[in-house]
Amino acid sequence: MDIRLLRFFIAVYEQQNVTRAAAQCFVSQPNISNGVKQLEEMMGTSLFERHKKGAIPNQEAHYLYPIAKRLVTEVQGLPNLFQQQVFQHQISIGIAESLAQEYKQQFFRTIHGFNDAIQWTVRTMDSGNDLNLLVREWKFETDLFLPLWKEPYVLCVPNTHPLIEKSRVCLEDLKGSHFIHCPPCEAHTQCLSILNSENSGMVTVANCSTKTETLTLLMAGVGITFLPESFVDGWYGFQVKPFDGPQYHREVGLSYPRQSLQNPAISQLIDYYSKYPLKTKKFSEFGTYK
Repeated sequence: MDIRLLRFFIAVYEQQNVTRAAAQCFVSQPNISNGVKQLEEMMGTSLFERHKKGAIPNQEAHYLYPIAKRLVTEVQGLPNLFQQQVFQHQISIGIAESLAQEYKQQFFRTIHGFNDAIQWTVRTMDSGNDLNLLVREWKFETDLFLPLWKEPYVLCVPNTHPLIEKSRVCLEDLKGSHFIHCPPCEAHTQCLSILNSENSGMVTVANCSTKTETLTLLMAGVGITFLPESFVDGWYGFQVKPFDGPQYHREVGLSYPRQSLQNPAISQLIDYYSKYPLKTKKFSEFGTYK
């Protein structure tokens, strides 16, 4: 049986008008009329009482309608049949801004290696996600947290800054320097607190809402700053200098509500990363700072 005949029948049944049914199916009125007539011949019974104002379903049409709807729905779902079998689990994940591409791809590649039946929905960070990949300080209050990797913050000095000539920078060297600050960054907050308590007298020349903005101002030569080692890899206009002073790092991991563990795929990946932390490399192994 041609599935179009059932669609035409459903449209006429619901609209009780051949003209409106044709518009619903995006075909001509004769196509609808001929299709319903052909279906009636196949079924061996009349389905509608026709009159000038429309078509009234009879008892046979009332009986056929729910069967036709079910058949059409099942046929429409066939293209997704095997996709649903392949992707047995759905996971929504939010990913924080400024995380290293190298680490993120390792994270997903590892999971795909032991479970390729996951269909991912990647979003911005949100408490409604099944998982969020983020810095520990940003985790949602009631969520659990599984650390995946740590990475250091490095001192970044613009090429036009006087400190560019020094092979190593100490705390005293920072006295009076213009500092690009990122208030949402816990490391920056700690940095300013410690350095100013040491009477370094650093001056905040800019406050940025993201690390991307901080990097932009750094490359423009506005001031010095501390940024995650992975985040500055491959960019230009500054140098990373060894720093003889307080050291900072950030811890990145998965933030997730307890109920997410009801998803077997999430439970599996949490169990895996609890035993085998993500393997990371120093970014000097991937490239150099110019």
